[in-house]
Amino acid sequence: MVWKYLDSPELHHSSYRLEWGSKIAKLLDHAKVPYVAWGDLMNVHMVMHIVTNRALCFVVPDDRLDAAIRALRVAGFPENPCQVSFCDWASPPKNRMPNPWPDHHFHHYQEVKDLVWSGTYTVCYPIGLIRKSQWLWLLPDLPLDFPEPNDPNFMLSTDRRLPDWDMEGFGNSFYPIKLLTPARWIESLFCQEIRDSSLTDDLSEPWHRPVKDFHERLARLLHPELFHVDLIQQPFRTFYKLNTNWRPLSFPLMELLMARLWEEWQKAGSMPNPVFPFDIERHKQNVEKFKQAFPYSDNKLSEILRNGV
Repeated sequence: MVWKYLDSPELHHSSYRLEWGSKIAKLLDHAKVPYVAWGDLMNVHMVMHIVTNRALCFVVPDDRLDAAIRALRVAGFPENPCQVSFCDWASPPKNRMPNPWPDHHFHHYQEVKDLVWSGTYTVCYPIGLIRKSQWLWLLPDLPLDFPEPNDPNFMLSTDRRLPDWDMEGFGNSFYPIKLLTPARWIESLFCQEIRDSSLTDDLSEPWHRPVKDFHERLARLLHPELFHVDLIQQPFRTFYKLNTNWRPLSFPLMELLMARLWEEWQKAGSMPNPVFPFDIERHKQNVEKFKQAFPYSDNKLSEILRNGV
């Protein structure tokens, strides 16, 4: 099974992201900090064509965040003030693309060849460290050692069950990066979509947008032991089906189900607040208005969340 990318590694920014993501992964492993890749560094392993920023994100346990900061600081990564033209996290969090917002970040500057204009230019690859409790709160403890091939939650970027890009400059060329398995990645994207539904300004794209691309381009190429729709846990399996098999009313039903799950999590206090500005009371009012437009009771929605469609 071969997944060849049309551009050369020099033209495809993911090669730089994977190379430097691999180096950071090795630093965290040596510092005994459990982690998993997130944001673009995670998505690029699951979605072939994706418009990304340059950020490298690593989720770490809350109680190991300081150790992760020390490891990167000792390695010499600069913490100089951000420049808007370089760093994706230079501006305050506001209406933006659905990218993680770090608790602490560093900068890495890279001279990149411009093969079109025959020169070089400087690119900043920000390195972000983010708390597990804020971003991947439903997952079990993050791995310190390399996960086993049959681990249902975590895997490596060098796993041979992933499509082999069959060229220098991609995943198999570098030190392994710890990733989520496809099912846990999909579930986590939907979780962040639900968490951020109370934002005062809508994100320019939904968190779960990569899921449809994954379904169309990669899902059927993966071995069933690595990905099958039944590996996705409820209620996220229902979200996946509604998101990838469009039918009349699929979108409003998915929105209603997400709103219902948001209400349940909010009532139970089992969901972190968004990083970006949010308004819970306004969102509650919007949910009630949306419910009035479609004939689903709360009990019926909760039943679908448990049993699927």
